[in-house]
Amino acid sequence: MNASVATTIHSFPHPLLLPTTTELHLFGRNSRPSTSAKLLSILFHPPPPPPTPQVFLVSTKLITQIPPSNPPPPPWTVSEISDAVNGRIIKWGPPGTISTDTRTLQPGQWFFAITGERFDAHDFITPDLSSKGCVGVIGNWVCNNWDKGFVQVEGNTVIWLEKMGSYARNRFHGCLIGVTGSVGKTTTRTMMALALERLGSVHQSCGNWNNRIGVALSLIGIPRNTEMVVLELGMSEKGEILELARTCRPSVRVILNVGASHLENFGSLEEVSMAKGEILREAKPGDVCVLNADDPLVMSLPIPAGVQRVLFGQRTDSNVRLVLAESTNGGLGVRVVLERNNETVEFVISSPGLHLAMSACAAAAVATVLGVPLPQVGKRLARFHSVHMRLELEVAANGIQVINDVYNANPVSTKAAFDTLKGISCKGKRVAILGDMLELGLTEIESHEMTLRYCCSAGFDIVALVGKRFLAAAENLDLVKERHVLHADNSETIVPEIVKRLNHNDVVLVKGSRAMQMEKVVDAITSLSSNFMLPF
Repeated sequence: MNASVATTIHSFPHPLLLPTTTELHLFGRNSRPSTSAKLLSILFHPPPPPPTPQVFLVSTKLITQIPPSNPPPPPWTVSEISDAVNGRIIKWGPPGTISTDTRTLQPGQWFFAITGERFDAHDFITPDLSSKGCVGVIGNWVCNNWDKGFVQVEGNTVIWLEKMGSYARNRFHGCLIGVTGSVGKTTTRTMMALALERLGSVHQSCGNWNNRIGVALSLIGIPRNTEMVVLELGMSEKGEILELARTCRPSVRVILNVGASHLENFGSLEEVSMAKGEILREAKPGDVCVLNADDPLVMSLPIPAGVQRVLFGQRTDSNVRLVLAESTNGGLGVRVVLERNNETVEFVISSPGLHLAMSACAAAAVATVLGVPLPQVGKRLARFHSVHMRLELEVAANGIQVINDVYNANPVSTKAAFDTLKGISCKGKRVAILGDMLELGLTEIESHEMTLRYCCSAGFDIVALVGKRFLAAAENLDLVKERHVLHADNSETIVPEIVKRLNHNDVVLVKGSRAMQMEKVVDAITSLSSNFMLPF
C-alpha cells in the first residue's frame, strides 16, 4: 500500500497536490532546500502506516452525477433596494431580483446600471429594456419616458452595488465560506457546495463570479432560507482579496494554493502568496481557516490569534489527509481515499484529472469541520462531475473525445491538463491544442517555453499552437518546422488544419486563456458528423 501511494503521489500533476521542486522551477522559483528535502522525504519514504482505520467504501455504480443547484434568488422590494444603496425612490416598482446585464435580464428583474472605465450601462436603459420585462432601474439616471421603477443613486454605481452586497451579507446569519487560490477555485467550490448540501440549503457563486461585482451579486442573490454560502474570491492585484473578504466576511476562509497566475501585477510567487493571504488578515476568533498543508507558501502565511486552523493535503499532520489518488476507468475517473481522525473513506469521481483528488480533499476538510461525517462527504463527492469548460470531457458524434479546458490557462493548470491527456486510454492519436496563456507578466516567455517543452516531452501525436506567445516559444525551441507541430494566429484559423487530421479514435485536449476563445475549436470538433473519418 505504501509503495503504491508513493508512486501515485509522485505522478500528481498539480501544485494543489504537491509543489515539487520540478513544478516550482516551471515558475522560475527555486524551492528552499529544507522544504524540498522534507517534501522529497514524504514522497519517497512515507511514514509507517497508522493503526488500521475504519474504512467506508462508497459504491458509485448506481449514483447519478448531479451538480449542486442554487435555490432561486430572493426578490427585493423597492424599499429594501433604497435602504441598501442609500438611494432615492423616484418611481415605485414591484419586488424583483437584480441583474447587471441587459443581455441576460429576465422579466421581473431590476436592472442595476454599472459604470466602468470603458462602458456606461446607463446607455442601455431604453424602452426596449422595459419591453423585456425589466421592472425597475437602480442607477444615476434613466431615459426619457421611463415608466418603470427607478431608485436613484449618486456617483460610482459599482460602489453602491458592493454596498447592496454588504447589506445582503448583514441579513444572512448562516455560515459563509470564502475560497481563494491560484487554480482550482471553481471546481473546489462546487465540490464544497455538493458536500455541504448534507447540512441544508446551500447557495454558491454563479459561474466565475469572483470579482467585486460577482461577489456582490452572489451576496445579493442569497435566498432567504439558505443555511450555507460558498463564494469564490479572485484577484488580479494586491488588495482585492482583502476588500472582497471585507464585503463577504467569511466565517470559514480557504486557501487552496499559490501558483503562477496574474503574475503581470506581481513580482514573485511570494507576492502572490501575500495577496492570497489577505483573506486571513481580518479573521476573527472563532473563525476557521482551511489551508493546503502541502504548499509551503500557503503554510508560511500568518494566522490571527484565536482562529482555528484546519489542514488538508498529503502531509501526515493534515486534518483531512489524501491517502490515495489514482486514475480509473481508462483515465476517465479518479479513485480517492481520504482519512480523518483514523476514519477512511474511498470513492470514485467520474471525471478525468488526478488534481480532482486534492480538490475533494479540500472540500472534505471544510465539510467535516462543519459537521458532515466523512462517509457522507465521500457519498456526495462521488456525484461530482466536471465544471463546464474545466477539464470537461465531451464526445463528438463520430467518437472523438474532447477534453474541454478552455475557461482559462496558466502553467499550473496547463501541466495538469497535459497529464490528464496522457492518462486517458486512447486507440488513436493524442492531440494537444493550446492557446496562449495570458497575464503572466515578466515570466511570460519562460512560462510558454517551459510549458511547450513539457508538452513535447509527453509524446503527443499532434501539437497545435494558437497565438503569438506559443509561436515565439516554438521558434525559440526550434519546433516550428516539426511535422507534428501546427500554428495559427487565432482559434478560428487553426480549425481546418486540425479537423483534417482527426479520426474517430482520437483524444483531443483544448486549452487556453479565456481571451483566446478556444471554445471555437471545441465547438468545431464536437459538431463533426458521425460519418466523419479521415486518415491521418
